Amino acid sequence: MIGGHVKNGEHEEALALYGSMRKESILPSNLTVATVLRACASLAALKQGKQIHACSLKYGFSLGIPIGSALSTMYAKCGNLEDCSLVFKRMRQRDVVAWNSIISGFSQNGCGIDALNLFEEMKKEGTEPDHVTFVNVLSSCSHVGLVERGWSYLRSMLNDYGLVPLIEHYACMVDILSRAGLFKEAKDFIESVPINHGTCLWRIVLGACHNYRNFDIGAYAGERVMELGSQDSSAYILLANIYAAWSRWDDVERIRGLMRLRGVDKDPGCSWVELYNTVHVFVARELQHPEIEDIYAELRRLIKNMKDEGYRPASRSPCHDYLESEIKFQTEEASQLMASALS
Repeated sequence: MIGGHVKNGEHEEALALYGSMRKESILPSNLTVATVLRACASLAALKQGKQIHACSLKYGFSLGIPIGSALSTMYAKCGNLEDCSLVFKRMRQRDVVAWNSIISGFSQNGCGIDALNLFEEMKKEGTEPDHVTFVNVLSSCSHVGLVERGWSYLRSMLNDYGLVPLIEHYACMVDILSRAGLFKEAKDFIESVPINHGTCLWRIVLGACHNYRNFDIGAYAGERVMELGSQDSSAYILLANIYAAWSRWDDVERIRGLMRLRGVDKDPGCSWVELYNTVHVFVARELQHPEIEDIYAELRRLIKNMKDEGYRPASRSPCHDYLESEIKFQTEEASQLMASALS
């Protein structure tokens, strides 16, 4: 039951079921503990994760592969790289799953160089990397901006380990090029990819071009996404913003009309913050909270302070006002603001 909840993304239900199991004095297995730790990792529930870690020691479970890897992942997902490293170093056996956990953890927490150093250490210990390893390694290259190293790792997959790149690896390489502003190279690379990639790769370029204000290739990528019938609402909004920056309002209306015709709707964003052992969840479009008025007051205070300090947006989309009434309380950013103001 616990595993089923976690597999279906019902992490809070999994933790609740584990709590019921504990109340009935049923001893968990090492696999149960590892599964519950995965739920804690997904929720970034550090306190609960530490409690389960303590219980695993109490039950006499060793830092073997299932629990050790799960603990390492949990601490990394919660941003606690110190305990993540400590658990990893204490593991008696470290297979590719354990290495993937710590490499991913460092990469996701902005320590790309450390992640790549861990990969080199992994190879020295004789552990063969797998497809997941190279996704983590290429992601690290993207975060750090190592274009040539990214190309090297992508070639190494097939040449050194016989691993045929998957869509995830091509996506990482496109992200590396896009983050570096190499949009012509990214476009040429996508058109040379030998597997069906749907809208995935063009969507990466579209987002990056929007950020870099490279509207030419951004529009090209966006139209490829539209041709493939994307159901990703953010792609439509990004492309509309690009056309608005060119004052091509007919195209803005066309994209928005296409969005309505295809029944594309934006899923509400969700953010949460843990304060004093209570998790506060904010969902865009449903911004309800007992302290909502105080939260709004705090947001107004923070915005005023920012303006007093001279803050001005670096750029503003020409169609921002045009879309503002729809976006204001629907975007993920709205829920993030609420969570930040409460904390």
